[in-house]
Amino acid sequence: MVGGNYFDGDGLFRQYGTSKAVATTAGDYLSYGETRQIECTIDLTTLTPFGTNIIQANTTFIPSGVFVESVEVDVEVAAVGATATFSVGLIANDRSTVSSATGFVNAAAVGTLSQGARLLLTGGSTAAGGYIGTVAGTPNTGYLIANAGTAVFTAGKVKVRINYRTTSNITQ
Repeated sequence: MVGGNYFDGDGLFRQYGTSKAVATTAGDYLSYGETRQIECTIDLTTLTPFGTNIIQANTTFIPSGVFVESVEVDVEVAAVGATATFSVGLIANDRSTVSSATGFVNAAAVGTLSQGARLLLTGGSTAAGGYIGTVAGTPNTGYLIANAGTAVFTAGKVKVRINYRTTSNITQ
């Protein structure tokens, strides 16, 4: 069976056939209290350079208006790729309007992505995206995107964790 995708009449992204059976690499994990965490595994070799944004998971969304406390980048496989950098951002639900290509991770350099390294990105730190620590938070609900800058990665795998909380009261 051949796979594909389309937007239905309600504007929802639909997949069918073999494209529907692709395993996701991201998820929103249960945590108690007001802080939430979204985790995404990114194979850096799948990123194309020079700003081509690739949606990382079709089932995981970042909510609108959340306060991003920090972003963690755990390096599972050391990155290789000349002067390569990678960024993580947000694209709207229409899958074409990029809110920010660097909102969570802004051009993390290949030299910082050594085996076993952990980057803890907080507001104002090197490679921290513009959404981290800002009162305005994320501008809209959307998907996580990633891209490579300046060069191709020939190796590398990272786990990105976005720690956030809502800026309004949670009601049950």
